[in-house]
Amino acid sequence: MPQSYWYLGLPQAIAQSLEVMLSAPMAAADPSKFGDIREDTAIFVAASTWDSVPRNARRVLEQGGLACVLVADTTAEHALELFAAGRFVAVVTLPLTAEKISTLLEQLREMFRISEDMRNMAKEITLERELLVRKNEELAFLNGVLRNASATLEIHQVLSAYLHAVTTLVPVHQAAAVLWESTGNGLEADFLLPHGIPELQEQWINHLGRVMERLGGGIATAFRRQILEWGEPLQHPPHKAELFTQALQTTQGGTFGALVLCTQGVHTLGRDRLRTLHAAANHVALALHNALRFRRVKAMADHDGLTHIANRYAFDKRLREEMKRHQRHAQELSLLMLDLDFFKAVNDTYGHLAGDMVLTRVGQLLQRTLRESDFPARFGGEEFIVLLPQTSEEQAWVLAERLRDLIAQERFSFEGKTFRVTASIGVAGMRPGAFTPPEALVHEADQALYRAKTGGRNMVCVSSLGEASAPICAHS
Repeated sequence: MPQSYWYLGLPQAIAQSLEVMLSAPMAAADPSKFGDIREDTAIFVAASTWDSVPRNARRVLEQGGLACVLVADTTAEHALELFAAGRFVAVVTLPLTAEKISTLLEQLREMFRISEDMRNMAKEITLERELLVRKNEELAFLNGVLRNASATLEIHQVLSAYLHAVTTLVPVHQAAAVLWESTGNGLEADFLLPHGIPELQEQWINHLGRVMERLGGGIATAFRRQILEWGEPLQHPPHKAELFTQALQTTQGGTFGALVLCTQGVHTLGRDRLRTLHAAANHVALALHNALRFRRVKAMADHDGLTHIANRYAFDKRLREEMKRHQRHAQELSLLMLDLDFFKAVNDTYGHLAGDMVLTRVGQLLQRTLRESDFPARFGGEEFIVLLPQTSEEQAWVLAERLRDLIAQERFSFEGKTFRVTASIGVAGMRPGAFTPPEALVHEADQALYRAKTGGRNMVCVSSLGEASAPICAHS
């Protein structure tokens, strides 16, 4: 029903008669103020007045959604012509009667009901359109996250792609992550720390460790510390930052990690945005889990299954890379070839399991003694090989002598029996600018090892490839 009534061009007597029949007050309309009339208004316009209404005022009445009722106070032909033009919702003829007005009110009531229904439908359509647009944006966002995260199998690149996308949803200025997996040696974890103040890294490791425990991962028996080069430099310890933690789960529902976002305002996000954020975390979890599996498979392909150091295949690949670097940058390069003395006697006396234990311990000794840039590998059987970038033959000889001494002092115990082993080591080195094929360097180290074995064992011998000033052979 109309909430207010106006009239235009009606004699005062007819207007007063309408007020009585409508049981509602009426006001004279001012054409200059038609733009201020509400949509729930009915306006009675005299046919004799319409042609004199200003064009802009008529346009407001025609397009403003008002209920315009034509009062036919002229000839029937003129009134019919105006009504046929579609400018009016109803027409009422003179003289006005209660029956005519009652019928008119029923028409207006039905018209306003239909108009209200149409407005509600329009609102629903608009809302559904907005929801559809938002859903399409969400799907496009998630597809972008999945596409970018799945484009690489490198953990850092997966995380960087995800974090770059998430910043379109919430202002993330720094991030950290913890990933874990069970191995034969216990629970190994990767702590990916924000870059910035080094003194804060231990606090972040402790925080990520607590997150890991809280999500059911347990306590790591070993971990790798990595810096996540993304976002702003770290400024605050975790307890002073606003953090949002996202658990990372496999498709089977097991938790294998967590993302910790340093952000502001995430708790004020709407339910739809939070749902999108969690869905994005599920996508990146799939990509990260694949990256971990790839790393594990690659490690199995590149590492010796017994000693867990690099295998012959990985060594050959690394040697070619280092030879190219040596020739390009004119850097020194050296190689150690190590063989355990009388190893067959260890197997025959104490058993092959004891021999495996010795090989594993020697591999561990190499890992904890060598520099991070050095590359130890199991060459085959009881032989090990160590690649030493940016190391002269003289420096390599000093290191080889140290390794020989450490192995000789190591005490091995198996099933209540204690024994020692010794090692013979061959050293070969290349001077800067020397152009020598990779196999020649290995051959020279092997020849030096042969001299150590035939010269009495438990000895270090140096090749003449680099024209070293170090002693050719030495032993304790």
